Amino acid sequence: MQEEVDARVVERAKRDRGAFGTIYDRYLPRVYAFALVQTGNREDAEDITAQTFERALKALPRYESRGAPFSSWLLRIAANLVIDRGRRGGRVVPLDDESLPESAMPDIASETPDGMVERWEEALWLRRQVDALPADQRRVVELRFWEDRSVREVAAQMGRSEGAIKQLLYRAVQSLRGRIGMEVLPDG
Repeated sequence: MQEEVDARVVERAKRDRGAFGTIYDRYLPRVYAFALVQTGNREDAEDITAQTFERALKALPRYESRGAPFSSWLLRIAANLVIDRGRRGGRVVPLDDESLPESAMPDIASETPDGMVERWEEALWLRRQVDALPADQRRVVELRFWEDRSVREVAAQMGRSEGAIKQLLYRAVQSLRGRIGMEVLPDG
């Protein structure tokens, strides 16, 4: 996972609002990505991200670590904002080309903020495992599983035979299984 800010940075930011910039810079991409996955819409994700950091800045003097990573606290704020937005606005169906289809939208009304944060942490951990694969294995996993393309489509895109793609996919999955066996999923 992404490295957490040092506890001293958080303590300094409690007294010096200027030091909050270090926290903002470190976690902005992560909070935005979380909000984008949850909302499926860039505009909403930008709003959620801005509101998350606004609330975090106001609540920072009361923040206590309690052993959890600082990112969990920020993502919990973002998750609560997503839930609040869902309650206020009902189900939003994005219509632009860059939004997620409704079937890919999570059912945020039934999920707890802790569950959302845990799911997000696991997804980030898995992304790191896939990123560590050789480039061709990483690409075949992304095309096949994340873009939900058929083996035929992956083969055409990568300029290889279907058999070669199946073998490449098999090696990638075996490698991921080995990595998962060597590491333990984060507890959240």
